[in-house]
Amino acid sequence: MLKAFVFGLIGLGLSVNPSYASNLKIGSWGGNVRSGPSTDYTRIGSLREGDPVVLLEKIKSSGSKLNWFKIAYGKGKVGYQWGGILCGFDKEVNGTFGVCEKDNRSSPRRYRCSDQNQLRSLGAKRDTKITFFVGQTAKDFNVYWIDYNGNEQFYQRLSSGMSWTVDTYPSHPWVVYKLSKSGGETCHSVVRGTKRPSQWLLR
Repeated sequence: MLKAFVFGLIGLGLSVNPSYASNLKIGSWGGNVRSGPSTDYTRIGSLREGDPVVLLEKIKSSGSKLNWFKIAYGKGKVGYQWGGILCGFDKEVNGTFGVCEKDNRSSPRRYRCSDQNQLRSLGAKRDTKITFFVGQTAKDFNVYWIDYNGNEQFYQRLSSGMSWTVDTYPSHPWVVYKLSKSGGETCHSVVRGTKRPSQWLLR
């Protein structure tokens, strides 16, 4: 049911350096995606203005204050874009240019924590993705899939500065628990994906 996805590299639990904890706020002005960190590399794709990306690595460039970035984008694709055509959704991000004028992100459907006992996964043909991001916080979170019998199946633990993307279906619910210092769990949120890939910020 669940497949590996490059954004979070499920099973590896991609941990983004805390300096990139703003990856939820990163978008593209649009333009070409390259196979490597310069215009000398082959064009392998393109983005529309306002499309969200995840920063995977910053590549230092000589002679320019703007860097190239290795990015994850679209449905599991990885490539490179110049910082001059990347932007912050909410504020400027170091190494990129300005604030995005458009925002093509989407949010998953949210349910009340009190509804989680009535939710269970249903069969579906259409797949989707949910990316869970953790902002700058001292809190840790556990993410569970609610299976076809209504039981919770643990999938990922996340802490400050981390992101994780899961391949799922719009009919499959996910519950996020906030962890206390003693390890106790308190429901933070319950979400289901949409037809489009969506992002969910934890803080």
